[in-house]
Amino acid sequence: PTYTASYQLFFQEESGGLSGAMRLASSFGLGVGGGSASSSATVQEFITSRNNIAHAMTADLENGRLIDRYYAEAVEENEEFAVEFTSKFGVHRRYTDSILTEVYLSIKEEMLSVSVDKKTDVLSLAVATKNESFTFDLATQLVQNTESQFKDWKRQKGLSAVRAFQGKVDSLELALDATLRRLGEYQDQNNSLISAVDKMEQMRLTIDMEALKVAYGEYIKGLEMSKAELMNLEGPFKYFDEPIFPLQKDKGSAAKAGVFGSVITGFLLVLFFIGRVEAGNIMAD
Repeated sequence: PTYTASYQLFFQEESGGLSGAMRLASSFGLGVGGGSASSSATVQEFITSRNNIAHAMTADLENGRLIDRYYAEAVEENEEFAVEFTSKFGVHRRYTDSILTEVYLSIKEEMLSVSVDKKTDVLSLAVATKNESFTFDLATQLVQNTESQFKDWKRQKGLSAVRAFQGKVDSLELALDATLRRLGEYQDQNNSLISAVDKMEQMRLTIDMEALKVAYGEYIKGLEMSKAELMNLEGPFKYFDEPIFPLQKDKGSAAKAGVFGSVITGFLLVLFFIGRVEAGNIMAD
């Protein structure tokens, strides 16, 4: 039988959308680094990528690593392969990469099915194998690691925004302190001795002070927004129904098996009769 585990991933945010803090940073001309848009297209590419499948195969799970379970039969039946796999996998870089690439190509071609509904932007993922627990664990790892990876990219971008806002706030605080000191110096002087030039300088400092206060308030708001968004990170998608045991089971069609058997039997009979005819001809010669 073939066991299938499936997910439907829902995307609520606009593709490539920026958060409030990111938009504010962009409007202020602050560089907050790049980031991966969490659209269904980018998630579809990552969820079936070699990176994601390799991570799933080598993760330490309760039932053991998927890579060991994938090759369990080969290890049991082939002593030479068993020795090589046990001694080299995870130790020898070239051998490890070769094994993971082979597994990646096989899984992507034979076990995974991914599609996106263009109308609803819902991504459907299905994993189908001959082993129920392997199917369940592989599907779970692919989805969970994808969610974790995109959240980590979002976190890195959020940290860049926090650092950018914090640096600007710190510099504005220094500018405010310097302006306040200069204003204080003018106010301590005897008003009767202040020249017209000094009064103009004091007026200019007052204007600068008001501008710094406004800018400081805006950057403080951006800093708090970026910190709040960093504390409330969400994954790029939502899903409501996780696979549960027992998984969907497909035993195959008895009619198909019968037709296949009949074709094979007929083919063998044709070979048998051709062989007899040829043998008879050889004997006659």
